[in-house]
Amino acid sequence: MKNNILRLIPICLFALCILTETALAISIEIGSSDGGGRTSLQSTFILDPSANVMQDISISGGTISSNLEASGSGSNRISQSLSGNDYCLNNNIKSQGTLSVSSTTSAEAQSASLSQDVTGKGDVAVNLAGNHYATSAGQESSVAKGTLSSQQSIYAGECAYSTQSTVIKGQSGKVTSGALGENNVVVAESSFSGDGSLVANLGSAASKYAYFGGSAKLDETTILNAESFNSVSPNSNNQIMGTSGLRMLGDESTLGSFSTSVLNMGLTGEKGASTSSKVATTAKGGSYTSYKLTGFRWNKKDPKVQLYLNPANTPSGLSAYTTQQAITLAANAWDNAVSSNLFADGTTVKIDSKKVVDDPFSARPKRDGYSVHGWKKFSNCFVAYNRWWSNGAKVGGYYSLTESDTWYNLNYQWTTSMSVAQSTRKVDLISVSLHELGHSIGLDDIYSSKYGGTLSPKDPRTNDYDQVMNLYNGPQRTLGNGDKYGVQKLYGK
Repeated sequence: MKNNILRLIPICLFALCILTETALAISIEIGSSDGGGRTSLQSTFILDPSANVMQDISISGGTISSNLEASGSGSNRISQSLSGNDYCLNNNIKSQGTLSVSSTTSAEAQSASLSQDVTGKGDVAVNLAGNHYATSAGQESSVAKGTLSSQQSIYAGECAYSTQSTVIKGQSGKVTSGALGENNVVVAESSFSGDGSLVANLGSAASKYAYFGGSAKLDETTILNAESFNSVSPNSNNQIMGTSGLRMLGDESTLGSFSTSVLNMGLTGEKGASTSSKVATTAKGGSYTSYKLTGFRWNKKDPKVQLYLNPANTPSGLSAYTTQQAITLAANAWDNAVSSNLFADGTTVKIDSKKVVDDPFSARPKRDGYSVHGWKKFSNCFVAYNRWWSNGAKVGGYYSLTESDTWYNLNYQWTTSMSVAQSTRKVDLISVSLHELGHSIGLDDIYSSKYGGTLSPKDPRTNDYDQVMNLYNGPQRTLGNGDKYGVQKLYGK
């Protein structure tokens, strides 16, 4: 349709229904212009034969409105785009399974809004993004082998803002909320692997500054809340906070994982990227390329990170001394693999009951400059938990770590005896500490998603169980070749 034709018709209704035996790809583009500028809407449907979709579009006085209803199963992708004088809104949905979408859009030359309800089963991913001049806001949510229900909205006009209320249950899932302002960028993300349930209510907005907020719960445990966002508020310097941990699943024979991060950076900072490598060769100790980096490290020649142990609540069968020695052995294993002096000489782990061991899921996460290990009783899903902080400074391509704390769950039985760990269901403290300290210096998990990890089962790194950063399938107190090569990439051979 030409714009001059549209101007002759005050209201134009457009309805499309599809139910065919073969998959279809259909694109619809409509534009309108008046004295205030030009507005356009584009819809693209790539549909499985089982899908059906109806879109009603009305055009009046330079405003385009649309109502979309779509449902089906199989492989489907639905995309919508709205644009005007100085903005653009994009909505992308992908599905491998059942899908139901209901959305309402309204666009004029100066602004546009979109709200939608999305439900799906199987593999579902939803992405919303809005831009206005140099500012933007967006939301993402996805699930693998599970269910997703999400109510989302986005607006672009005098500013950009977006919200989502999402419930995910499945083998793995992720929610992301972010915004780009004129002076800063903010991003919040929570994800899990291994059967779990994630509930998130998130929002982001941007004009001169970018803001975000909301909450998220994993298996009914709060992992994001107001204080998480306040910890990296625009009033502070560049800050990044991340957490990761192990989760015990089902019959306690399988481990899963989770991670959360919140970032607030001035626009002079750069967005970090994880570094990874594929497996090339195998040897005793596994492949030298079985590792994954987080994009963070201690950016000093010899960090000499001083570790602390708060002995409060040390479990039966252990003492403050045996716990101290276990963590020291784990720290020395990493130290011995590199040319840098990663951890403090002398007393690598100082016992200090005054050092703060806050609740790992506290509403007020504690950042005090000390890297503290301690015992806490928290959700049975989590075996251990590591939280790290960064000031956002980037050196040599890596963001600078400034603090890393580790908690061990009192709801499990622990041991420092190799024979006990091998013959009972007690968890080996040295092995778990070795893994968590790997996170604290910049190494990521290489689990297969089949066992609750983040990598595809087809990734050859996931089959290399000689690596400490892979699945805990029994006590392992020595680094694999991939563990060593990864840490040497960060801190030198």
